[in-house]
Amino acid sequence: MSFPAAILSQLPGIEHDFAAVDAPRPASLFFCAQAHTATVIEIDERQPAGVIEADAVFTRSRRPIAVITADCLPLLVASADGALVAAIHGGWQGLQRGIIGHTLQRLEAEGVSRQQLRIAIGPAIKPCCYEVSPGFIATLEATQGHLWQGTQPPWFDAQPQPQRAPAIAPPPPTQAGSLWFDLNRYALLQLHAEGVASEQVAVSPSCTYCSTQALASYRRRNHRGEAKAFQYSWIQRA
Repeated sequence: MSFPAAILSQLPGIEHDFAAVDAPRPASLFFCAQAHTATVIEIDERQPAGVIEADAVFTRSRRPIAVITADCLPLLVASADGALVAAIHGGWQGLQRGIIGHTLQRLEAEGVSRQQLRIAIGPAIKPCCYEVSPGFIATLEATQGHLWQGTQPPWFDAQPQPQRAPAIAPPPPTQAGSLWFDLNRYALLQLHAEGVASEQVAVSPSCTYCSTQALASYRRRNHRGEAKAFQYSWIQRA
């Protein structure tokens, strides 16, 4: 099973996939040693995978690059002319530390403006399944509340319904006063603040927790005693 994004599929010379667990991956795939940082690196054909600590990677080479997720956001990025591609690992900590802004700044330094970017956000945990505490929200409000001033914040007071009919039951609340965090909206608010227009971004409606067993979910694994699993979201210049 795979979850390609039309916004990237229509670009000339770009191949990509938000692959399900155990799906085939391209040979010589590069991925970082992810650590929920705001570090961005450029790679070439020779660097070894899984060694360099960073949470975003870009390249002009034809080597495929990837991020590894199991609830966090995988963001795959390409310039409209297909000359450069990037992959971003977007957990809430990396987002809070500025991984999106840092990546866009690096790409702009490479001559790729915000307006040239096409961005696909792949399957990730949705607010139907992402329970958080009021303290978690208070921490985000203190540092990034300006992003959602005057608009819907990236959370819900009541557990929302899944965007897609669930194959697995969403988890019930574990405590009174819980909130339900929208990781996708949090990333979209950051992208918009960086000057990326809505039409440049596509978001998968699939939730890693409840949409299908073929997607890896850290939270579902802990709740349901499943085996450890990940998915590789990759992109390359053909």
